[in-house]
Amino acid sequence: MEEIRRVLEELKDLGILHEQDLASWRSWRERAIGEGSFVRRAFLSTLAETRLPNNDVTLWDQSYVAAALFKSAVAGALLNSGFLWDDKGVKQKTRWRLLTVALGTEHYEARAVKIGDWTGAQGAIDAFFQRVAELIEVDLAVGSLLYRDSSVAVFSFPGESNEATPASWLNDWEQWLLERVDTIAQDLDLETPPYIHLSDPTRSLVPMVREIREARNRIAIPVHRPWDIRRLNPSDARGHVCPVCQVRFNGDPTDKSKPCKVCGERRHHRRNAWLDGQLGDDTIWFEEVADQNDRLALLTFSLDLEDWLNGERVDSLRAQAIPEWVRFNPVLEEYWQRDESRRQKLANPVAVSDSVSKLFCRVVKEIKQGFRDSDGNWKFPPQKRDVFLFLVNLQEGFRHVRDLNPQVKNDEHLWRIFYEEIVEDRADAPAWDALNDDQRAAWLTHQLFRKLPSPGRVYRFWREAEEFFQDLLREFRQLAARSPNPWRVRRLVVKLKGNPPGQGGSTDPVLYNGRWRGKPISLLRLPGSEGFLTVSNLARLLQPEDKKDALKDQQMELWVEDSQERHSVEVDEVSEPKDRLGVYCPVIPLELSPLRFRLLVPLEAASACVDLAVNQWRERFARVWDRLPLRVGVVAFPRPVAFQGVLEGVRNLEDALQRSEEEEWTVEEARPGPGAVSLLLKRKEGRSLRVVPTFLPDGREDVFYPYAAVNDQIRYPRDFRHPGGQVYRHVADLRFGDRIRVAPARLATLFMGSTAERFDLPTSRYLEDWTRMREVWALLQRVAPSQTALQHLRSELARAEAAWSAPDGDPAARQEAWRAYLEALIATHLEVKGNTLAALIEAALDGTLQWALDWHMTALKESV
Repeated sequence: MEEIRRVLEELKDLGILHEQDLASWRSWRERAIGEGSFVRRAFLSTLAETRLPNNDVTLWDQSYVAAALFKSAVAGALLNSGFLWDDKGVKQKTRWRLLTVALGTEHYEARAVKIGDWTGAQGAIDAFFQRVAELIEVDLAVGSLLYRDSSVAVFSFPGESNEATPASWLNDWEQWLLERVDTIAQDLDLETPPYIHLSDPTRSLVPMVREIREARNRIAIPVHRPWDIRRLNPSDARGHVCPVCQVRFNGDPTDKSKPCKVCGERRHHRRNAWLDGQLGDDTIWFEEVADQNDRLALLTFSLDLEDWLNGERVDSLRAQAIPEWVRFNPVLEEYWQRDESRRQKLANPVAVSDSVSKLFCRVVKEIKQGFRDSDGNWKFPPQKRDVFLFLVNLQEGFRHVRDLNPQVKNDEHLWRIFYEEIVEDRADAPAWDALNDDQRAAWLTHQLFRKLPSPGRVYRFWREAEEFFQDLLREFRQLAARSPNPWRVRRLVVKLKGNPPGQGGSTDPVLYNGRWRGKPISLLRLPGSEGFLTVSNLARLLQPEDKKDALKDQQMELWVEDSQERHSVEVDEVSEPKDRLGVYCPVIPLELSPLRFRLLVPLEAASACVDLAVNQWRERFARVWDRLPLRVGVVAFPRPVAFQGVLEGVRNLEDALQRSEEEEWTVEEARPGPGAVSLLLKRKEGRSLRVVPTFLPDGREDVFYPYAAVNDQIRYPRDFRHPGGQVYRHVADLRFGDRIRVAPARLATLFMGSTAERFDLPTSRYLEDWTRMREVWALLQRVAPSQTALQHLRSELARAEAAWSAPDGDPAARQEAWRAYLEALIATHLEVKGNTLAALIEAALDGTLQWALDWHMTALKESV
């Protein structure tokens, strides 16, 4: 209460003392509800945040979205001179628009020559979206941010009532906003034009995904409309075309690799932010991320989130199960009457004892009876008291529809209004006129019993995905920094005898590459200092027991970055940095948004990071594993490989993962356990074991979340049918032979020994195959007699696979012969038998054994 009082008092002062000071308003808003604000943290950690079904949207999510929509509604009312403030139905008539702002981020990533080019462009893009947010949220104060990823931002915006013609005050708003946003982009010297669009009026966030997809389609062409590139000064017209942006000149006719002034400033923006302490403990140097073998891994993670944002996959979530509603509502009554003696009561016409097939259909029938009387005439509300009580006990707002629309006399139109508010506003559903009575009743039944993609819940979906990646990043930092050698995360300051090459009189930081004892070392000359900071993995140079003086009086070979002229220097003094630069975390986050998370880690830590991500996903999203797949990509590469080639390899890998489609898996075994169900599923290739929780943390049975889409008819009390025909079944009711639809989680790995391998098409595998591959390697470590034996086995497997690839002869006989050959080969080289031999044969038959050998021996350079 004290904090909220302080926030409101500051707001009052702003209105008196700083009415026209935009910066003060921005600062106040950030302090009030920004990322580190007390109010936000308090609303995210209240005692009520149990994440149970009746409380799965946090207080912050609900409050923020309610405030955002209310803000836009009030702004629209103020802009509309004809707004009726005393209209009782204003809430039902209020519509919003979605303002979508997008920028072709992929264009900047594809043209990044060095990592600094991409991170610098990201900084400019983040500044662009931040300034757009300040324009909409603070300067104009007409809306708030509802969604943001790396290339698209969506804001709430004033709309109008659901009338046929748009409000006159909205004329030319889109063009005016486009001009303002263009000015922001040009001030930041962005090479591509932004995209702006105002949606049609809406009462939900369901159309948001459609708006986002349309925006992405437009910005896929970098210059999708006329756009002028600002030239900073006449001298920029000289020289070569900039190798990064490819639209400006670099001003130097002698150097083709030199970036233009804008791209040069972006490239060094990350370094300056690091020196200023804006990046925390994370490093910015590849040399510090590289592992003992001078190799790195770019990890990319994504969640298939869009179908949750548009409400499609929310269809499987129950606000209440029909059997549970019937059990807790055996008697229907007018609970809004204060005098209990005057309340009308009626036994619920739907009984738990109804046959399975009738339970869902009975609810549809009861709703349908309310549409017309016995003569087929439209009636609202239903003349039958039992039907009326049935409907108001399902949806209390049903009895207020006529009160909120007194001008409407047509009963069919009142039903249409109720349908629009319950169905059309909350789902991508057919319009009232496109359906018959049976279909209308089915849609109403579906909407009244399912969790709705409300604005608060949609906002929560993308915030939950972003928080999941943020939690992973915190864990990855610890995994990457874990090492028995303390020098892995430490830096030193060295002073050299004499002047190093290329020092001159410049005060800018200069990076030097070099070698000491045959191993790479990198030094950074800091501005205003005589010392040089080590920016490489010292664990490659020093043993755990070594002291810092081990570098003293040692000869090193140094050369300036991007130069081949080498010089021999000698270390004079060695000391430890006295500020925060003394230690670092060997990770480089590249992107973190709801749709994608990318970062660089040491290759030796990559497997542990993927293991952690897989386990966290299984635990956190266990109830929706079949509808919210995690997609993981790992690109491993030696440090000298060009970053531009690595990025292209990552994009190809991500495209391969995104192309995966839904599959139909068959239940081979369903075994209930304490609080969970274990499912053994047969998929296209192999089998999968899933453990799905069926009880909530407070001990209640979970009848809200764990439903699977089955290819079947309604058979069990908790089964329900989507109006489109899809049947959903609780996982506890799954039986042998049931076929369920699954969006499979996928993983792909790629080792790039050179940039030429960026065109190699990686194999997309099921995510659980990664865990199995790791288990196969652990088994090999226990049973393999020597490293040489594994090398021989690997060579023989490669040779045998090439020889057996010809499709001659009977397939069954060939498969049997291949199995027999593998058995002899593995038994001979590894000297194993029994269950161990059988497990390795199965792994070799589906390629997991070969994958384990390639990944651990080629990429990771591990041995047994």
